[in-house]
Amino acid sequence: MTKSSRAERAKQAEAKKQKQYLILGGAIAAALLLGVGILYPMLQPRAPTSVGSAKCDNLQVMADEGRGHLAPGDPMPIYKSVPPTSGTHNPQSYPAGIYDKNADITELIHSLEHGYIILYYNNIPQEQIDELVRIQQSDPYKVSVAEYPNMPQKIALAAWGNLQNCEGVNEQVIRSFIAQFRDHGPENAS
Repeated sequence: MTKSSRAERAKQAEAKKQKQYLILGGAIAAALLLGVGILYPMLQPRAPTSVGSAKCDNLQVMADEGRGHLAPGDPMPIYKSVPPTSGTHNPQSYPAGIYDKNADITELIHSLEHGYIILYYNNIPQEQIDELVRIQQSDPYKVSVAEYPNMPQKIALAAWGNLQNCEGVNEQVIRSFIAQFRDHGPENAS
């Protein structure tokens, strides 16, 4: 064998080796990309899934119980609906937000008068409370979440003169209620 043939064979062997390395490297890269493509979405935190399709009653249009303001020392009014959707209330109102069982119902009613929506809850699992909070935080304009102890409903959606009760969170019904009644209180205020 001549020197040039050996050199040619060595060159061909080297080229073959490089081709094999390229194919192997490409296969490894493809496997890694495929693995990342499969595993990455599985490792990402997931948005809470809606507990979302709980049964809700039909919308109730409630009698207007008035719009008077309480004076200092006035007794707590007795409302005809639970939770109330109108009636004598505190001259102060709450801004949109998340409230616990200590929220003043008379201030929440004043918020309703300004076109707010209140998502009341009572004795529901934490995951459903979290879902209500998520709904409020994703669309906070004139929407509040408030615990209302001792109401018979699990969830009550309230707007001025309107009430809808649900057995649990139904995101579609809640968002529809908000869209229908937000900014429809008798006073156009923030």
